Order: sequence, then structure tokens, then C-alpha cells
Amino acid sequence: MKTQVPVLVLVTAAVTAVAQGGTIVHMDRKDSDDGKVRPQSMIYAQDEQFRMDTLDAAGHVSDFVLVRDGNIWQVDMEKRTFMQIDRAALSGKQSEMQDRMQAMLQSLPQEKRAAMEARMQGMMAGRSQPAFTMTDTGKSDKVGSWSCEIWQVRRGGTVSSDACIASRGSLEGGDELVDAVHKAATTASGVLSSIPAAHATAQRMAVYGQANGFPVRTRELEGGKVESELTVSSIEHRSLPADRFAIPKGFTQTTMGGGNE
Repeated sequence: MKTQVPVLVLVTAAVTAVAQGGTIVHMDRKDSDDGKVRPQSMIYAQDEQFRMDTLDAAGHVSDFVLVRDGNIWQVDMEKRTFMQIDRAALSGKQSEMQDRMQAMLQSLPQEKRAAMEARMQGMMAGRSQPAFTMTDTGKSDKVGSWSCEIWQVRRGGTVSSDACIASRGSLEGGDELVDAVHKAATTASGVLSSIPAAHATAQRMAVYGQANGFPVRTRELEGGKVESELTVSSIEHRSLPADRFAIPKGFTQTTMGGGNE
């Protein structure tokens, strides 16, 4: 079973006023191995600000990503730390990893070094695979109380996932939610596209940013079979406090290398 990569958490300084409307989306996850449904994440959207919380087994927030004002932040609630995700940080991290890899290669015997270099070249070749595309299947479904249209995400000729997208008008606070998702997708894809290793993620973000609605169900597929399913369980529409889109007080800023700033 593939594991879901924790989402990046984006946070900036506190907003000075409470907006008049916001949207909260509760999402559950079901994996194919045991079929159990568990709370997975919560999304907050307001004034084109976007935050996604990842929940632990007890339903508590383990980390969250906040995207606003063109910035991306990741916050670790357990460690009480936060860091900014930007092109400079990602480039620096990638350069650091490459330096470490080269040092490791130089320490290997010649035969092992050649085998490792060949493996790395194969990995780099995999990164140049066709871009993700999103197409309407022409089929529809119903998830909870929402009618939705099924779209497939393909990479080359392979379907990697599908999404049942409900129109913004059918969702409580749909305009607020979809506008925030589009803004977050644009920001994230712009930042991630500068890093070769993150091109696939950037492409996927750009694809989902095109939908004029919100996926009330997303299924990850492998060989045509559903491996995991993320489903919207409920949506609320109400004003959200400014601190919902701010870094918690008392948290320490770190870098992608793990050091403090």
C-alpha cells in the first residue's frame, strides 16, 4: 500500500481582522488493506487563504500547511516548529542532498559506485515522464449529499487517480473554497516547479487547480484498483478567526535542513 505523503503546511503573520465568511471541509480516508474509515484532514479556506491540517489516529492535528499571500509554510504541532517552503529553501535542500550523495559515492568501491550511479540515472530518467493531465470521463456519481462529475488524472497512458468533483455552486461556501484552492495550487505549483525532483507534484497541483469545483472524493489507483480513498464527510460555512491562518505563538522557526533561524 502506498503511503500518503504529508501535505506541506503554509503559514504567515496573523491577519488583523476577521473575515465575513470561511469554509471548513472535513475529510475521511479509507485504505484498501483494512477498509476502515478514519478522519484524515481538515481544510480551511477564507479570503483566498488556504490551510490543510493532517490528523493523527486520535483525531488531533499533527501538522498543517498554510498557503497565503504567495507563501507556503509548514508547521509541526508536535515539535512546535515551523518553516517556510520557497524556491530558495528547496534549491538549497536539493543542493545539500546532491553534495552528500556525491560524497557518499566517492567513498564507495568502483564497482558499487558504478552501480549506484546507474541507479541514480534511472531515477532521473523517471522524473522526465509525461506530464499529468486531467480529463472528464463523462460519468457522474453521488458522494454523500453531493452530485459530482468523475475526472481521471493520467500520467502518460496510465490512470493514477480519479476525482469526483462537485460544482462550486453545490457546496456550502463553495466559492470561498474553490477560489482558495485555485490560489494555493498556483502558489504551490510555482514554488515546486523550480525543483526537478518536485515537478510531478507541481504538475498535479496545477491540474487540480484547473477544476471549477472541489473533489468530494479522490481515489488513488494502482493497476486499476483503488488503494485509498479520501472523501469529504461534511462542510461548514462560517467566519474563521485570524489565528486560523497564522503561525501559533511560541513556535520556533526552522530551516529545511533542520536548524533554527
